[in-house]
Amino acid sequence: MRVFLQYPWKFPDSSYYKNILDFPPEGIEFVNYSKKKDKDKFEIIGSSKKFERMRKFKNVLRKILGFLQLPNLTYSKNLSCDLIHCAHCLSLNRKPWIVDTETYDRIAATGSIAFSKFGKRIIKNRLESSYCKKIICWSEDCRSSFEKAFPKNKKILDKIELLHFALPEPKIKKIKHKKLRVLFVARWFNAKGGLQTLHIFDKFSKKYPSVEFMFICPIPKEIKEKYSKNKNLVLKELMSQEILLNEIYPKTDIFFYPGFGDSYGFATPEILSYGIPVITSNTFAKNEQVIEGENGFLINLPNNFWKYENYVCMDKRMLKDFEEKLDLLINNKSLRKKMGKSSLNHWKKMFSLEKRNAQLKKIYMEAIKN
Repeated sequence: MRVFLQYPWKFPDSSYYKNILDFPPEGIEFVNYSKKKDKDKFEIIGSSKKFERMRKFKNVLRKILGFLQLPNLTYSKNLSCDLIHCAHCLSLNRKPWIVDTETYDRIAATGSIAFSKFGKRIIKNRLESSYCKKIICWSEDCRSSFEKAFPKNKKILDKIELLHFALPEPKIKKIKHKKLRVLFVARWFNAKGGLQTLHIFDKFSKKYPSVEFMFICPIPKEIKEKYSKNKNLVLKELMSQEILLNEIYPKTDIFFYPGFGDSYGFATPEILSYGIPVITSNTFAKNEQVIEGENGFLINLPNNFWKYENYVCMDKRMLKDFEEKLDLLINNKSLRKKMGKSSLNHWKKMFSLEKRNAQLKKIYMEAIKN
């Protein structure tokens, strides 16, 4: 089967699509991708400066689309394929197509567009179209977002299929290292809980000087100056996926990741494949990735959390909950080992390539039959 991967930006900067393209189901050919020729185009951005340029560019596009109130609409000419797979966008082609997304509002440049009267009407029209065969949701939380947006709309809701992110089994799972390592890694500082993490890492690095607290993320200049004085913190800029997967994750013992603004988030499934316990917030799809008390801990946020602008909430109860779980995992080696084993088992059950490819091929085949 020949599939055309359609996306609203120049290329999909996402591990979700990179792993579909590099590890497709048997018998599926992506006509607009060559692993040999196009691999570099689809590499996940591992440079803080490059990521910042991309962020600014996307913000300009979002403002333009916001003014027009248009969702992510796409059209491609002269397509030689059996099916169009739309990545967070809606096709205008008169050809069978499917759409996948991490949550309902991401098929528009902004949530305000997706929920505006005009934008939502366009989205409804495209999803109800006979050419739209399937709606792939990355999580149950994503499915719920469509149910809330289009309650009792069977034309749309009956098209939904659940397909989790998947990644290959790590070639290097563990590398011996002297210090216990607690890791935070993200590309967005505020939305992923960078401020709260640095606050806790700073405090714990003084309490546990023999533990390595590694923070990988672009940091605002004034905040970086404050924490750079602490020599017990390891502050790093963004790095390539290759380095993360082959050098950083194999030397990690605890993954600390508030991840407030993640509707999905790929770092957690990646970490699970290395058999590492996770401490994160109980938001969006997190409870599908982390099972409370089994492969990590889910921290509930205060009721008024979303009223705090730019995720700068420093609620004492919330911080205390994060700290207590981190304390527990640092001091309890047997618990870390037990939870790490559960992480690996959960990854095999939920996020393996075999599971993903079987589901994706079934979705593709059903889409071209209808």
